[in-house]
Formats: sequence, structure tokens, C-alpha cells
Amino acid sequence: MKKKTKNRSSIKKWHVFTTCVAAVALFAIFGDKGFVDAYRLDAERDGIVAFNHSTSEENRGLEKRIELLKTDKRFIEFIAKKELGMIGRDEVLYRIAE
Repeated sequence: MKKKTKNRSSIKKWHVFTTCVAAVALFAIFGDKGFVDAYRLDAERDGIVAFNHSTSEENRGLEKRIELLKTDKRFIEFIAKKELGMIGRDEVLYRIAE
């Protein structure tokens, strides 16, 4: 009979050990700061990096436009015509009624 109790005892120990290992593994995967959380944060970081890159590109374009507005009279005229609907001194505007 001693053999049965010893065998049951070792089975219980093995069961407790595997349960603990499984719990630790689940916590490492799904717990706070686990692999799933790390993957989500990595994806979020990639989105932020892409947004920063696009914002930097937009800023470079705006800086170029500012420089052109400071120095290039033809660009100023183009913007005035396009955005403000203005016409040049020697230009005539024809409006055709429908």
C-alpha cells in the first residue's frame, strides 16, 4: 500500500507542477506586460512612427511653401489666383452664364 500512496503523491506533485507552469505561461502570454500586450504596443508604436513620418513630410512641404511665399513672386501670384480667385493686372475674366 505504501507504493500506491507514494505514486499518488508523486502524481499530485506532478499535477501541481504542471498547473503552476501552465498558469505562469498563461500569465506571460495574456497577463499585464505579457506577449499579447507587447505585440499590441509594438503595433501602436509602428502607427505612431508612421504618423510622425507623415507629419515630418508635411512639415517639409509647408516649410518649402513658406520659403516660396517669402521669395517667389510668381508663386504668390499663383496662390492668389488659385485660393483667392484674384486675377492679374493685364488679365480679363469672362464669366459664362449657363
